[in-house]
Amino acid sequence: MTADTEHLEPASSGHEPSLVEPTVLRPHTFAYDAAARTRRIPDPPECDEIPILDRLERMAIAASRVTDERTIPGEILVDVDRDIWRGANAPGYLRLFIADHGNEGTIAIVLTRFVVDHGVSVPGLIDHAFVEARALPEWNENEATRTQPGFRTEGSSMQTGTYAGDEQTWFCAIRYAAYRRGSVAYLLHATGTAPAREGATFRRSIASAVSSVRFDD
Repeated sequence: MTADTEHLEPASSGHEPSLVEPTVLRPHTFAYDAAARTRRIPDPPECDEIPILDRLERMAIAASRVTDERTIPGEILVDVDRDIWRGANAPGYLRLFIADHGNEGTIAIVLTRFVVDHGVSVPGLIDHAFVEARALPEWNENEATRTQPGFRTEGSSMQTGTYAGDEQTWFCAIRYAAYRRGSVAYLLHATGTAPAREGATFRRSIASAVSSVRFDD
């Protein structure tokens, strides 16, 4: 990070479990408590409606959050306009960007490393990529697309839409990409969030940045 990287503290002072996902980041608001996902999905989900991290926990032998990029065999790349976005550090995030120069929004990147048995289907994780956002209050989906496993990934997804929270409407762009290298796998998760009032042009720029996030090894 550059010298102007901002250091942020989580809103909750409790210990962060390794797989609590800050899926819908609002500016300077961080959801770290273990009940966060449960509160967003009040009823027990059906088998095909399991949030992606809950599915990961069930399929993995072991899993942990990666917060130091030096511990992975490659680098995480993202295309952001450095004139608009400044880097910040916060517990649990591999990368975090906050909009500046009159804009309001965040782009957060989270990486989970996990170990699986030989026969486990890592691409099956992407079947669960859209579940959590669709449980948000007044979720209005604009896009939900996915790619099949290929040379570089075990599949990926892209989802955009709006939801209601804190007495206003929020725009959200979410990308998941799964990677496997032998028995070690990675789930890359990027989320961009901004008040819907920011306008269509800024929302499109967030979605473009989120869709550009990838693991290059």
